[in-house]
Amino acid sequence: MTGAGDPALDIVVVGAQRAGSSHLSACLGDHPDIYLCPDEVPYFEDPFFANTPRSALAPVFARAQAGQRLGIHRPEYLARPECAERIHRHSPDARIVMVLRDPVARAVSAYFWYVQFGLLPLEALDTGMERLLSGAADPAYPRAHEIIDFGMYGHQLRPYLDDFGPDQVLVVLATELDDPDTYVRLWRYLDVDPNHRPPPPDHRANAGVYDLRRLGVLRSRRRLAWSWDRATRYEYKARRMRQPLRFLPNAAVVGFDRAVLSRVFRNGSAQLRPDLAERLRAVYATDIALLSSLLDRDLSTWGHPPSGP
Repeated sequence: MTGAGDPALDIVVVGAQRAGSSHLSACLGDHPDIYLCPDEVPYFEDPFFANTPRSALAPVFARAQAGQRLGIHRPEYLARPECAERIHRHSPDARIVMVLRDPVARAVSAYFWYVQFGLLPLEALDTGMERLLSGAADPAYPRAHEIIDFGMYGHQLRPYLDDFGPDQVLVVLATELDDPDTYVRLWRYLDVDPNHRPPPPDHRANAGVYDLRRLGVLRSRRRLAWSWDRATRYEYKARRMRQPLRFLPNAAVVGFDRAVLSRVFRNGSAQLRPDLAERLRAVYATDIALLSSLLDRDLSTWGHPPSGP
């Protein structure tokens, strides 16, 4: 339950990671009837939850206007088994929103994202994915298993359906994010003005980088910026204020990549070797069938070789 001064949540975007949740959250936050915190809020996940005061959500909504529906987003919430029950205990009436992407394409995108932030070794996609599929573990990269595990949507969806019920869980597919009708459905589900038009899609937001030379430069940010995997306590501050002395070097690295490296080096390839793609499809086959049953949707096109970011 919420504590004194700890506001109940109306909306929680729980993921999935690398599936378009950042774009979806930005569209939700653009609606005048919604205040959705622009930064990710890891309040409900381990290890933050055990070390964080129950009143810590109040500062997140300091800029919200009276009458706005309050929301947060965090892509990892879908895949972290502890989160559904905690969110429900805190805000049993919250509306849960998730966007899901073909898990094979998502795993490929996540691979490069993790390499960029130093959570995987700097090595080619086929080399690294073969290592992950073989079950090899390196204690220097304890989060490597998430590349594959975070695509098991069927098993991850079930706790949310059990805790909140199907009427409080809305699932959108990544392929539907450019469809205006998707947002009409979202506005009605969230009980806000259905006539609002979301901003045009920005396909550059969180776009993937696949060139290993660019990734080698970008991963230097781990030494400059806030490292989420070493944090143990959640305390809301705007992203740029978490470590202001480190923000400028971090921004300089990103700016150098966009202004110089992206023009010198082509972005590389996100294509997985066919035999590895087939192995990955086999890993997800049973879970895709489960998800298809839970959603009563045909997902037979999922699991094909990925293309795009």
